[in-house]
Amino acid sequence: MKRIIPLIALLIGAFAITSCHKEQTDYYTTAQLSLVVPDTINVRQIQGTLTLQSLNTTLSKSTSNISNCSFSMQVLRGAYKVDVVGMIQYTTANGKLQTRHYRAHSDYTPFADMPLSSASLPIILLDE
Repeated sequence: MKRIIPLIALLIGAFAITSCHKEQTDYYTTAQLSLVVPDTINVRQIQGTLTLQSLNTTLSKSTSNISNCSFSMQVLRGAYKVDVVGMIQYTTANGKLQTRHYRAHSDYTPFADMPLSSASLPIILLDE
């Protein structure tokens, strides 16, 4: 009986310590995607739509809020398929003003870091 009382006290202490841990509930992160434009052009204006499709749940989330060739949105942490389409107005090295469609794509982009998860994709200028 004398050995059972310390054993019970030890078990109660172990349960008390392990039940007081802080649960991790930060499932979201801010995904920031930067578009990389060619060095030969000077961007005057850019617009587009970013679509992120979760590879875990297949749910999609979109935004058109672009600032300085960069998108930002709150997403669940995880891996995503990234699609960006839009239009860009730019000047070439010789000063010619052009407007063209562009796209950027990635089959796998992880957004798992906290509190900010960054990635960058080069744009592909489409034929006129």
